[in-house]
Amino acid sequence: MEQTVNSEGFVLASRWSRLWAVIIDSFIAFIFILPVLFYTGLGSRILAKGVITLPEIVMLGVYSWLAYLLCNGYLLHTKGQTIGKNVFNIAIVDLSGKGLGLPKLFLKRSMPIALLGYIPFIGGIVSTINILFIFKKNRRCIHDLIAGTQVISVAVKKELDVND
Repeated sequence: MEQTVNSEGFVLASRWSRLWAVIIDSFIAFIFILPVLFYTGLGSRILAKGVITLPEIVMLGVYSWLAYLLCNGYLLHTKGQTIGKNVFNIAIVDLSGKGLGLPKLFLKRSMPIALLGYIPFIGGIVSTINILFIFKKNRRCIHDLIAGTQVISVAVKKELDVND
């Protein structure tokens, strides 16, 4: 497998490592959401009628974000990683390779696309296009473009040129 190096000399995270990291993060989120759906009876109502009210959407959204921050907040702030990204030795950094910290990662990278995702019809289209951007040469999704971030491999260290 050929490694893609950006203009700053960082090895970009592979599409597969990003995919598997998201799968791990989604599985963890599912573990947190499932009990709430069963405890409130919301899950069975959604399955039976396919209906969820606006207050329930807001409650579920707030709970989901709190669970996400509880699970990933420390790693995101200190290493630019979620649990899944940590497992696959990849990290979110700015274009010069520096960490961003939790506030910038959350507000600039996560929230814009997530909020658009809540808009009926448009949200699904934007989310799909966002994912498809991974196939560009620079592997930066829309959320990366908005936040000025990239996902790099931290397992492969940037080689320093001692002649500079």
